[in-house]
Amino acid sequence: MQRGILLFLCILALGRTAVIYKRCQVTRALNDKLLYDKRLTYLGDYFPKDYKMIVRYEEVLRCQNITSLINQGITVEELRYLWGIVNEDILIKIKEVLPDRHPSFGYITELLKIFKELLLDTITHQTEIIQDIMERLRKPDDTGPRKSVRPKALLDNCFRVLYALYEEE
Repeated sequence: MQRGILLFLCILALGRTAVIYKRCQVTRALNDKLLYDKRLTYLGDYFPKDYKMIVRYEEVLRCQNITSLINQGITVEELRYLWGIVNEDILIKIKEVLPDRHPSFGYITELLKIFKELLLDTITHQTEIIQDIMERLRKPDDTGPRKSVRPKALLDNCFRVLYALYEEE
């Protein structure tokens, strides 16, 4: 009986380790893609100087927002999920405005693949606050308050929040 329990605990620990290792690989790949030089080249230099995108306020996720949500009792896992969804939506919007031959098109496509991989192992249970934010994100684009933001600034925020949410791993 004790051997069975011990075996089960070992298998459980190995499974957890494999999931954490995979998540670490994905976040490392994301970190490499979001380095300052790449963000500057693909979203700063290759876009017109004053180019801005119109996005909802909820789509501008900053470290301040993360701290505020943590103070409201949101778990780090839920925040990681929200961060992944918000940034995946932002990348889709950026990709929609780019022509297929734009130098940034491949970069954005690779980032989208990494976010899809990251979101595969996410939570299914969400608190009311996260559900409310998700509902606002799913509303049609013409509703709610909007903000004008440079694409590079959106990915700068993405990079900063990456560090805030994954620094302990």
